[in-house]
Amino acid sequence: MKKITLLATLMFFSVSVIYADKPLKFIFSEDIGYDDNIYLSCEDETSSAISSTQLFAEYLINIPNTGLKFGANANVGYNAYLESPAKNDYMNAGAGLNIGNRFFSLEEEFLYTADPATSELTDRAKRINNYASLKIKTSSEKMFSIGFSASDILDKYIDEQYESLNRNRINIGAQVYYNLSSRTSFYIGYLFSNINYENNEYNNSIGNSFILGVNGTVAQKIKGSAQISYDTRSYDKDVEGLESNADIFGYLLSLTYEPTNRSSITLSGERKMEESAFTDNRYYISTEVGIQYSQKIRKKWEAGLFVSYENID
Repeated sequence: MKKITLLATLMFFSVSVIYADKPLKFIFSEDIGYDDNIYLSCEDETSSAISSTQLFAEYLINIPNTGLKFGANANVGYNAYLESPAKNDYMNAGAGLNIGNRFFSLEEEFLYTADPATSELTDRAKRINNYASLKIKTSSEKMFSIGFSASDILDKYIDEQYESLNRNRINIGAQVYYNLSSRTSFYIGYLFSNINYENNEYNNSIGNSFILGVNGTVAQKIKGSAQISYDTRSYDKDVEGLESNADIFGYLLSLTYEPTNRSSITLSGERKMEESAFTDNRYYISTEVGIQYSQKIRKKWEAGLFVSYENID
């Protein structure tokens, strides 16, 4: 299954408001896009124009005498499809809290969204996602440092017909960093994951990832992160006709080139194993690449263009 997405940000309006000496930012965006395969189908691919209207609020302060930053955010949006809007339109909403400094971060994010309809005959699968994470790095100035990461990801579906997809994923990882500078680090890491289904024990699995990567300022005017990984997954129970073990080489890429202080070009990509909603597959492999160009027009306006290609196997 292949899909191409084209997204144009026609308006991006940002207003900063100072309230009680604490910054509060509101952002409004309107995106017009096109997706050539909204149902992720191998045959009879269906395309659609898409409008996404989003409102964001962000609150960020420095906590006095601690070196810590505290942030809170919220967003709400409506996504409208030209093709079968009664089946495909959906609302999204989210809220989050975070606190941290150069050495650690603690984050909590809540999201209400909907998975794509698998065909024109089905409805979207509405779900709630809760993401909590902790990241620690001992130093950025010393040549070598170590890191620790832990996260919990809960997916809960609202409609009973999708309750077999309710799952919780726990990730625990460790990293060793070689700090080329305070802004650039190479690292190797290991990530353990345990996926536990609420009503479908046959899809419970254990995963392992061995990671090599770089993050920070990777070249003049280029910053971001790039990593490659070897990922394995082993299912707790054997099921006739379904794979019990899987392994892939994955990658994660997000690099931003800023030729001027008013424009940027971002290259992104990811290859990973995802949980499957199809009964004859336990997982699928998603491979995606994309490029985005952003240009500030005025102080509070920004325009952009994003194009991506995704292959789902």
